Amino acid sequence: MSQSASATVSPIVARGPPDPAAMKARIISHMNADHQLSLRAYLQLYANVPSLSTRSSKLEDITNEHMILTSSFGRHVIPFSPPLKSLAEARERLVAMHNDCLQALDLSDIVIDSYYWPDKLWQYPATAFILLILITFPFPDSLLPHSNSLIYQIWSLGGLAPGLAALCHTLAFPVWFFIVAVHAAESVWLSKTRLRKHWIEPGTGVWMAWMADCALKGFSAFQRFDQVVKEKEAAKRGRGQH
Repeated sequence: MSQSASATVSPIVARGPPDPAAMKARIISHMNADHQLSLRAYLQLYANVPSLSTRSSKLEDITNEHMILTSSFGRHVIPFSPPLKSLAEARERLVAMHNDCLQALDLSDIVIDSYYWPDKLWQYPATAFILLILITFPFPDSLLPHSNSLIYQIWSLGGLAPGLAALCHTLAFPVWFFIVAVHAAESVWLSKTRLRKHWIEPGTGVWMAWMADCALKGFSAFQRFDQVVKEKEAAKRGRGQH
């Protein structure tokens, strides 16, 4: 080989181990930016922090032995068991802990953070009909002809169907109590099996909207909620996120 050719050969520089400080900074930045749900789940399972108090959760520090998270309650040390050999193992361990948390807490990694209006036209008049029953049937005397009330005019179709108003008068209390009891039970079931599982906390505006929806529409609220979840699951698979 000529001297000019050998002069162009660059020396091979051996790479050292990853810088632990840089790796720690990347993990903290990544978790805080993209994995808020995981942080909230860690706090709920390993630090017994209520869900509402984990909304502002942040990863403050991570070592081979533990990570430090913050919530509205303060700072929480969550140990790694067993400890990590190095921070290079952090991703695999954090993913495993995320999955363990979801299973133990019976939570989903699909977050529903909005109320979705019905997308079928027939649901609006059906809702109006149920609402009319709930508002008018507690006043059965207003369903009698001599009441001359607006309620009688509505249920007798302006006086054209007095028999319908009479039937409503007879069935008013049984029908009203049946609807209230069934829809109240369905609303409780929706909250326990759907809303909580998908990170909708009781008392929030989104929770109240879905509960009111179920109180009026009953089972169709379950169907619409499940459809929203399926659409979000499909979108998540399309993005290839864990």
